[in-house]
Amino acid sequence: MQKIKAMIHTISKKFEGQDFRQYRAFDDVDLDVVMGQARYRIAEREDIVSFLAIERDVYAGDTPWTFSHFEHEIMTNDLAIFLTAEADGKIVGFIGARVVPEKNSVHLSNLGVYSAYQRQGIGSNLVKRLAELMRQLGVDSLTLEVKRDNLPAQAMYRKLGFETKEILPGYYDNQLDGLWMVKALAPTSDKRAV
Repeated sequence: MQKIKAMIHTISKKFEGQDFRQYRAFDDVDLDVVMGQARYRIAEREDIVSFLAIERDVYAGDTPWTFSHFEHEIMTNDLAIFLTAEADGKIVGFIGARVVPEKNSVHLSNLGVYSAYQRQGIGSNLVKRLAELMRQLGVDSLTLEVKRDNLPAQAMYRKLGFETKEILPGYYDNQLDGLWMVKALAPTSDKRAV
């Protein structure tokens, strides 16, 4: 909860002297919801071991992020946020992002869902939850990079309203191209675009 309050403070500094997009009370932000068969909530330090297991599953044994990477983002970085998806009594997915205050945007840093739980809407719901939370905080857009050959991920992001804005030649370590994608978020008075 402190982390969200710090994030609100950082974003709202940009709007000093103005009403911060109708944002009045911390209680207005829904941090724990059930969508479909999964529960979505703000991540805690204890969730990191599950995130590493999901990474190993999704990335064929590799873990692009280490325990200390996740720990720094979840526990120390006031501009980072991670959400979890829980189903069948365990964490089955997560999404991470960082606020970019000078652009009033949020950059998705990672998204992972256990293979056995993919194609059930969990990844999409993680993005939707993050988008809704950031929209409530007055953020204008979400951004991300995705591998140019990852067609299923691109299709999901496009379905969620992301548009390709740029090709990133040789962006990834293995020299694969990436795509820069952006989703505009509607102001708090217009909930249809989330």
